[in-house]
Amino acid sequence: MNKILLVHTSWYQEKITKMLDISIEVLERSFKCEKVQAPGAIELAALARNKMQKTKFDGIIFHGIVIRGETSHYDLVSTETFRSIGKLADDYSDISIINNVICVENELQLNERIEKNTRNNSKALINLIHEKSRKL
Repeated sequence: MNKILLVHTSWYQEKITKMLDISIEVLERSFKCEKVQAPGAIELAALARNKMQKTKFDGIIFHGIVIRGETSHYDLVSTETFRSIGKLADDYSDISIINNVICVENELQLNERIEKNTRNNSKALINLIHEKSRKL
């Protein structure tokens, strides 16, 4: 069976658990899922890179939450997280990678997006895997 890596943060554990449950519900019909936890969003890509060097995965989905606070930390974390995940996708273009790190202004925005984004991104991972495996 094909394998998917679910890389998630340790912050906002209740919400992350919901994201993981949704992804597993969508993905485990066709894939074996392996979960790993990074301390925070900035560490997501490095942890995935480490796991990819040891095990073959057909796809990776990243789950994280970044909520704006009163300092510039939000901008730094969200920018670096998206940059490092994008670089990983470029470096490993044969592997399907989806970024489901949700960056919001407040918890209300998070609650409005968490289920729809996670479900759509999990389905997008399946579609991307199929597209990359198609023979032309």
